[in-house]
Amino acid sequence: MKIDLNGSFDLGVGLSKSFAFLTDPRKLSTCVADLKQTKITGDHTFETVLGVKIGPVNGNFNARCDIEPSPPDTVSINIEGAGTASTMHLVLSLKLGKKTEKLTSVVWEATADITGLVSGLGETVLRQLSKSRIEEIIGALKKSITTQ
Repeated sequence: MKIDLNGSFDLGVGLSKSFAFLTDPRKLSTCVADLKQTKITGDHTFETVLGVKIGPVNGNFNARCDIEPSPPDTVSINIEGAGTASTMHLVLSLKLGKKTEKLTSVVWEATADITGLVSGLGETVLRQLSKSRIEEIIGALKKSITTQ
């Protein structure tokens, strides 16, 4: 099952600080809820174990995240993962824009390809869950980036 999502938001810091945060796996990984474990494997890569509970599906999801920076204003994040009898491939593209010296706009697009048990929950359920999780991550990102 393929799901496409997109949106935009603002970060309360300048473009260079936003770019640096979004390309640092140590900082970026702190914005994901339900992390059970994170292992930094490179300058722009990390592996993680997430706790997953979606209706009757409950378990751990192991993922590898590759951050591909394109200075000064584009970040792509590729996530490959498996768990709970399911697999996922997610590509997230972020385009940053300078609004002011202390305000950065972020326009994002995400495409997820989900197979297995989780895909059986249906597109409507997964789309709503995905939007909710993205809003949580954006909220955490906004909070973290302004305090670091």
